[in-house]
Amino acid sequence: MNPIDQPIDRGVDVLLTGTDTPFRGETCRGLAVLRLFALIGCVASFWPYDAVAGKTVVLSTLEWPPFASSRLHDFGATGRIITEAFAARGYEVRFSFNPWPVSVDMARTGADHVVAYFPGYHCRHRENFLESDPVGSSPLGFAERVDAPISWRTLDDLGEQQLKIGTVFGYTNTEEFDRRVGIGWIRAIPSENDADNLRRLLRGRIDAAVIDKHVFRYLVATEERLAQAVDELQFNDHPITEARFYVCFYGDAEGVSMRDVFNAGLATLDIDKRLAEYMNNLAVDVRTLPNERDPNR
Repeated sequence: MNPIDQPIDRGVDVLLTGTDTPFRGETCRGLAVLRLFALIGCVASFWPYDAVAGKTVVLSTLEWPPFASSRLHDFGATGRIITEAFAARGYEVRFSFNPWPVSVDMARTGADHVVAYFPGYHCRHRENFLESDPVGSSPLGFAERVDAPISWRTLDDLGEQQLKIGTVFGYTNTEEFDRRVGIGWIRAIPSENDADNLRRLLRGRIDAAVIDKHVFRYLVATEERLAQAVDELQFNDHPITEARFYVCFYGDAEGVSMRDVFNAGLATLDIDKRLAEYMNNLAVDVRTLPNERDPNR
């Protein structure tokens, strides 16, 4: 997470808030003089007018490609699944992109009509949130240098070897990992985001970095500095866990109702198939890592 908190022009309803990422809403946000026309243009370009006036749900999230991103088709792999699940129950979806703590707090306070945030490995970041049914899963593990791989069987091994492990401010990992970090057994070196961790790993400032496997693949393929060192990094072959993702709804009457609507729509989808299709299509766009390419091509 490394977005810049910028003042938000509340006169124009755009989804990208508190970030510096390029997004089609940016143009509309800047037209303060033509505020009314910009509002009409922005909304019309994203969603039909009758959908905005009718059954629309707003969720907050962060820039965490390939699962959630204002830059990606369908707003990321998880964004696509959420959109399709709500669509199955007749709802349109709007996404608000923010720093992670802001996204969680928006769902807690109901700011900008947000009823839920995602993706969470759990929904205990704040009190009184309810988990949806899982919206997918992905391996959570360690990025490491090819020339200095880490060897471990249990999380205690990381502490015994006094390894410096890169983490991200505000992110939860697994309960057991985070508990060992909390008591000082695992030496965690926090950073602002996953990309910063990988750059520090390249410079030898940490021994490994906790990261989702698909996030790792995406960053190494798309971040210029990391792409230049594609042969120097790899994903450790022993994942910590297969982490499930959830949408977290606030536990008031509206949140309970929308959670039930969402779960009903989600039940109509083959989630694993949808995720695999999205990741495969994304690989065509950003390229896969050398050791994951088809040798017969």
